[in-house]
Amino acid sequence: MTEGLWNELGISLWQAVGIVIDASVLFWVFTFLISYFGQQMRARVTITSFALMTVIGAVTARSMLGAHPTMSAGILVLAVLFLWEGLFRLMGERAPRFLLPVREPRVVLRDGVIDEMALKKTHMRAQDLMVRLRHTGVTRLRDVAMVIVEADGAITVIRAGQDVDDQIVADVVGVDGPSR
Repeated sequence: MTEGLWNELGISLWQAVGIVIDASVLFWVFTFLISYFGQQMRARVTITSFALMTVIGAVTARSMLGAHPTMSAGILVLAVLFLWEGLFRLMGERAPRFLLPVREPRVVLRDGVIDEMALKKTHMRAQDLMVRLRHTGVTRLRDVAMVIVEADGAITVIRAGQDVDDQIVADVVGVDGPSR
């Protein structure tokens, strides 16, 4: 009976090592993919993007837990994921740039005209931008002086006629001219 209970709750040392490696590798792969493709998914949640995220979550969880998931394996996976997340938060700006693409705030629309090159660099489509503009209450492009896609994927809309301090947009790519 004790052996049966251990089979349901416990894991061996080698299983634990495998789980830590699996969870770490999948965390990094998943983090990279979301940081690269997340901008497109953030713009609009569709049935297909929801289905994709559900399947990715299921496959990732199953891969991390191994052939015989146990409660101990689940606790270990959660501990590893929270550990990596905590390390990212501690590192802040010093997070490894070779694994995560660096996002800079970027002007994608100026004086009602979309900058297609800048938009492409944010991994966003014009249709997605229009949806997000409607969500912010924009009804006419000519009323918009500037739209900035922020580093976190959010958009900032600066309406025509609004004064903006230089300090506020000092780190934004494309404020002083065409996108680089």
